Amino acid sequence: MITLVTGATGHLGNNLVRELLKRGEKVRVLVRQTENRELDGLDVECALGDITDQDSLAKAVKGCTRVYHLAAFVSIRSGDRPILYEINVLGTRKLMQVCRLEGVEKVVHCSSLGAVGTNPNGASTEEWAVSPYEETTDYEISKAFAELEVYKEIARGLPAVIVCPSGIVGPFDFKPSLLGNTIVEFAQGKMKGYIEGGFDFVNMKDVVQGAILAMDKGVVGERYLLTGEQLTIEQTLIYLEEFTGVKRPKLKIPIGLMQNIAIVKDWIERKFFPKTIPRFNYHSIRLLRSGKHGDNSKAVRELGLQPTPVKEAYREAVEWFRENGYIAKRAE
Repeated sequence: MITLVTGATGHLGNNLVRELLKRGEKVRVLVRQTENRELDGLDVECALGDITDQDSLAKAVKGCTRVYHLAAFVSIRSGDRPILYEINVLGTRKLMQVCRLEGVEKVVHCSSLGAVGTNPNGASTEEWAVSPYEETTDYEISKAFAELEVYKEIARGLPAVIVCPSGIVGPFDFKPSLLGNTIVEFAQGKMKGYIEGGFDFVNMKDVVQGAILAMDKGVVGERYLLTGEQLTIEQTLIYLEEFTGVKRPKLKIPIGLMQNIAIVKDWIERKFFPKTIPRFNYHSIRLLRSGKHGDNSKAVRELGLQPTPVKEAYREAVEWFRENGYIAKRAE
């Protein structure tokens, strides 16, 4: 039995591959090149290809019993709509079609809490769809439309399940991710202030566990929220101060003020610096202000998910960054 993982060099994909190997599974990964430091030392079969190339997808899927689709393009930059659509939507369409035609026994598609609608009165559940009237990011829209592509193929007979994680925290964050980069900058003393607000963060272990449980036990056509704890930015900084030994910034910037600043900043970047990768924009700040969070009780009840503390995930992330030279070793 061969299991294919797309997005294996990404944060979640790398952690998932390592867990699958521990379980004794034979793992094939879809990669664009043979040399990937994220996969060094891992006993995986590399299938050269691209999520946008249907022929290479067919070769990668051939002979596979199970497929985890984690590959995605993540961006908050204005102007990235074409690539978000090509990779997240059309790439998902092509892969799901190939999986159905090749007779794959089960597919787990990794979506996002961003593809789930916002419940103004509490936690969102699997039943919440993104409303056409609520503000969303281009990335969130792409993930919502990617889910539609999965459902189209489910209707045609593809046995697929969808999982929707929130903000993932954990080790093996090679690139690093947007959140990982924030952790590194904090540890390097580059964070001079912070804004109010918060988000739903989840331990990487929970997402890996949830994806595997969805493959083993998930009901075809269902989606499961793999969310964690709703934490304020201030609370996350308290965790980081404890684990890095670096004092958290005292300056708290009102989120409303920062959102207005972002409107001007976003316009300047679109107009004069379109290739700049922003650390934040209007929509990312709006999301921190929204209070959006998810209810993982369906995954707990139906899959047997056993949630673990997010604080522990921050500790593991900091330790991994320290051990791999992203941040300085802590003074004794």
